[in-house]
Amino acid sequence: MQKPTKIILGSQSPRRLEILSDAGFDIEVVKPNVAESFPYDMDYYKVPEYLSKLKMFDVYSYLGEDEHFIVCADTVVIFEKKLIGKPKNAEQAFKLLKAMNGKAHDVVTGVSIRKKLKQISFSEHAKVFFKELSDDEIRGYISEFQPFDKAGSYNVQEYIGVEKVIGEFFNVMGLPLKRLQQEIKGWK
Repeated sequence: MQKPTKIILGSQSPRRLEILSDAGFDIEVVKPNVAESFPYDMDYYKVPEYLSKLKMFDVYSYLGEDEHFIVCADTVVIFEKKLIGKPKNAEQAFKLLKAMNGKAHDVVTGVSIRKKLKQISFSEHAKVFFKELSDDEIRGYISEFQPFDKAGSYNVQEYIGVEKVIGEFFNVMGLPLKRLQQEIKGWK
């Protein structure tokens, strides 16, 4: 039996760790130490890839070697031409989920991969459609799941307001697994 591919994951995201672990990779987590800031005039759809490159630079400079795959990622939610971050409290989460109620938004994940002096970066997009929920349903979700560490105030695998996803489900979770597996498989 073939030994699992080792990935050094430059992320503290439990969802990214779960995705990679469930896919059979051998994971070592290294926390990148970067401020998640970007040029104010940058197109929002390019922000996640830009931030994944910053994280990659930090992780690689810390490790000083790249014999194993290093993977860094960043995910953003874009709603009504605005970049949506993580809520600071329950009221912010409610206002955001209420505004997105019954509407669609984009989720973009930027990924940077490095191994043996080769580095690539890419972005994957998905569109998420929310169904209409009552205020009580939204508040119930926030109370039960405390989505304060999640861009857009929700986690796709637990939010009852998700009606459908166009694009890869794992991309909305925080890591486009299909594309990542393709890139690793074809690595030269």
